Amino acid sequence: MRLFAIGDTHLPSTRKKDMDRFGWAGHPEPLRQAWDAQVTAADVVIVAGDISWATRPTEVLEDLAWLDARPGKKVFLRGNHDFWWGDSTAKLKKLLEPYTSVVGFIQNCAVEVGPYVIAGSRLWTAPEAPPMPVGEMGDEEQKPDYIEREVNRLSLSIKDAQAREARRAGSTVRVCAVHFPPLYTNGLETAFSRVVEAWRPSLCVYGHLHGAGIGVGFQGERAGVRYVLASCDAAGFKPVLLHEG
Repeated sequence: MRLFAIGDTHLPSTRKKDMDRFGWAGHPEPLRQAWDAQVTAADVVIVAGDISWATRPTEVLEDLAWLDARPGKKVFLRGNHDFWWGDSTAKLKKLLEPYTSVVGFIQNCAVEVGPYVIAGSRLWTAPEAPPMPVGEMGDEEQKPDYIEREVNRLSLSIKDAQAREARRAGSTVRVCAVHFPPLYTNGLETAFSRVVEAWRPSLCVYGHLHGAGIGVGFQGERAGVRYVLASCDAAGFKPVLLHEG
């Protein structure tokens, strides 16, 4: 079993919102080809937010079917553009139920699959972030209440992961999956990086950054955690291999 991640699939939904204006030619076909060639049914893929341009559940069904048709077991995470994803865990579970390759979603909880225990949350742009490029993806305004809420959600998810770890037999690979970067290349600690690094997962994968913004996210190792950016364009429109079990 191998663990992959891809963020920001930005599937068109029934709104037929394409990615041509961002230079993503033919999207999502290049992603489909790379995914189907690289990932097997035994593998796990974290879909790290901004899954679809849908604004309500009725608009996202074709995109969920598209993801379900791809090889591998999927773990979903909410992004800032996933307006179809409501706050009701029960309703979300029912919505995803027909798509049998979706083995879990992160919403104030963790997901176990194979040797992996995956915790996380959406996060938000931290006050320590350097200036972001202006555009539809990447220039969210500062919202202190969002920061506090996402720290709490991340902490709840990690607490659930720790409880799951305590019940498990055998070795565990800790993975943190978030949408916004928890850390930037300026090296400044954020409220999110403190929580992540206190848990000490093997790796932390994130998305959200695109185009000129790709360079502001920290990638590499810090405090024993390997940070990986897996947004679609940063990843070359193919799932990023995170771990081989």
